[in-house]
Amino acid sequence: MNYTFQLTGEWYGGRNGEGRIQTNGLNQDISIGAEMDGPGNGTNPDELLVSAVSSCYLMTLGIGLDAIEYPYKSIKLKSKGIVSSDPSLHFKEIVHFPTIILDSEADDDLREKAITAARKAEQNCMIAKALRGNVSISVEPSVEADKENSPIGEPLAKTEA
Repeated sequence: MNYTFQLTGEWYGGRNGEGRIQTNGLNQDISIGAEMDGPGNGTNPDELLVSAVSSCYLMTLGIGLDAIEYPYKSIKLKSKGIVSSDPSLHFKEIVHFPTIILDSEADDDLREKAITAARKAEQNCMIAKALRGNVSISVEPSVEADKENSPIGEPLAKTEA
């Protein structure tokens, strides 16, 4: 079975131009990122690539943890993408920092199962497979007990002794 995904887009201008892309679930302004001396309006291909591989990884990890009936509460993810200009402009590396949140502290066996699942998810993610051989992708997972109900995107609060 094949699945088809479509995008429409338009672009106005050269290097400092701006455009717009639209898919079934995305309607977004685009330009070259400010990090690369572009206008920085909307998103850019670099952020979209990190978003694509990160969201695929996050879903694949959740599916993998469910498949082994792992007792997790949620998964938090930070990812970073590195673009290099040496010898020419190219996407060099993406690193995922998943944190698997549990309701309580994990013993060593439970922790090891989570770490294994986190590494396996990178191997199974279809977007990572498409990039393999061109972009280095690595995973630095952690497992934590939910000490606070922190919202997605916010770091877990640390308790001071």
